[in-house]
Formats: sequence, structure tokens, C-alpha cells
Amino acid sequence: MNRQKVLFEGILVGLAGAAAVAVWFFVLDLITATPFRTPALLGAVLFDGLRDPALLVITPGLVLKYTAVHGLAFIAFGLAVAGLFAIADRHPHMLFGVFMLFCCFEVAVFAAMMILGSWLLDTLQPWAILGGNLVAAVVMLGILFRDRRFSLHELRTSGE
Repeated sequence: MNRQKVLFEGILVGLAGAAAVAVWFFVLDLITATPFRTPALLGAVLFDGLRDPALLVITPGLVLKYTAVHGLAFIAFGLAVAGLFAIADRHPHMLFGVFMLFCCFEVAVFAAMMILGSWLLDTLQPWAILGGNLVAAVVMLGILFRDRRFSLHELRTSGE
């Protein structure tokens, strides 16, 4: 796979994952009748040092700034995953590296939240974070696997 295709695929996959998480939290925020609460909350913590969720004021600026950071983070992750998939085209056993990358990404999300403020895990429930990232993983992997032909037999025997 050429470099340009990996870049295109990585950006596509990253944006799709970011969009999946954004839609997930938008729906959860709508259920609680506070649209855009999650990106505004994370933006306020990241950019304004918010420490009390009761003081949150949802503004378009916070939502847009956080959305940009969120998108860039997912694009970086998408590029890494697309690169691993390009290697896995030749060496299918490298798909284990993709699994490990997704696991590391999940740990990094929770670590970032602990650094920004452990109270965030009370405000944004861990199940909601895991759910959003699971939806993103399914979307991202669906895009990555759609043009590839890995057989289960090939994956099982690739390490032999």
C-alpha cells in the first residue's frame, strides 16, 4: 500500500472515529436535555481549567475548540492504525498490534481524564466513555477491513 493511500485511509478512519464518538455523546447529551454538554465540559476543562461541572457554560467556542482537538487526536490515531493495517497486508500477524493500539488508546483516554481531573469520571460515566470508544472502534475497523481479505485461517497460521 502506498504512502498516499495510508494517509488518506488514516485521515478517513480518524475522522470517522471522531464523528462516531461525537454522535454517541451528542445522543447521550440529548437524553439528559443538555446538547453539547460533553464537548463543552471537556473543552472547559482543557482550555479554561474548569474544576466544577456546575459552573459549566456551554458556548460554541468551547465546543468548536474541543471538537478540533478531538478530531486531531483521532486523526493521529487513525494514521497509526492505517499504518499498522498497511503492514498487516503483508504480515497478517501484525493485526495483534492493531488490537494492542486500540487497548493503549483506551488506557490513554482514561489517563488523560485522570490528569485533567478525576472528578470527570464521576461526571462522564466510564460506561459512556467505553461505549463511545467501542462505537468508534467498530466504525474504524469496519472501514479498515472492508477492502482487506484476511481469512481466519491465515491469521491463525501467520505466526507459524
